[in-house]
Amino acid sequence: MNDKQALSKKLDLQLKGGADVQSRRRMEWSEGGAFLIEDVLEIKGAGAMTFVMCDRWLFELFELEAGEYYFMRGTECVRPKTRRFGTFYPPFSILRVCFRNVRGRWRGMASNARLPEQFMSVPILFETASAEAPQSIEQVEEILASSYNHRSIEVNPAPSLLTLKAKRLLDENYLIHPSIARISARLGVSHAHLARQYKRDFGLSPSAYCHQVRIADAMFRLAKGEEIIDISQEVGYNDLSRFYKQFRKAKTQTPGYCQARKQQ
Repeated sequence: MNDKQALSKKLDLQLKGGADVQSRRRMEWSEGGAFLIEDVLEIKGAGAMTFVMCDRWLFELFELEAGEYYFMRGTECVRPKTRRFGTFYPPFSILRVCFRNVRGRWRGMASNARLPEQFMSVPILFETASAEAPQSIEQVEEILASSYNHRSIEVNPAPSLLTLKAKRLLDENYLIHPSIARISARLGVSHAHLARQYKRDFGLSPSAYCHQVRIADAMFRLAKGEEIIDISQEVGYNDLSRFYKQFRKAKTQTPGYCQARKQQ
């Protein structure tokens, strides 16, 4: 990966413990409608983040040279058993990722193309003999089919039925600014009760979750080269200033900064 393909930036992580994160990122839009991603990852210190996917899935291959990288599944720590491992996140996944003094490589692909149903239910950590980054959706399918030692890494393996119903409604309607009050009324509970239960199950409120899904969607649209004002409206923000506020809150940078960096 050369300097024209890569860009240096702070990763968009919510860190604890003063970790310093650096990455050289390549994100390219392929003719097949997928995003190809590559990073040289370095994390100095310890940290954690809540990671939310939008309506695309994300496939990743890791090769760690040093440090720890693992997931919290409820109160359980799910750690890779080898330095080479993979992850797969279905659309609208929520994960809790933890890391300490990490150095290594990260390559992957994101797309909204359909994959075999057995991979579309819960996010997984897996082992694989594959080392090369996939260049097509068919190659992703092949790697997943030959992978082994699958372990689920969803942030909560047993959320409440209320939270699951609310999340499904949010996932289906995040582009049209869903009202949390209307969703709670439809589910027969108060807004406050739904917010408390959702945060208890997933670690963030329904509104925060919806904003993170929209911003995740916006990041892919920025990488594709769409105009910021169009992206704002397409991901559910009629107010451009509100889009900028939520984007900066989630990513610590403006949409324009991220778009300009992408184009270098």
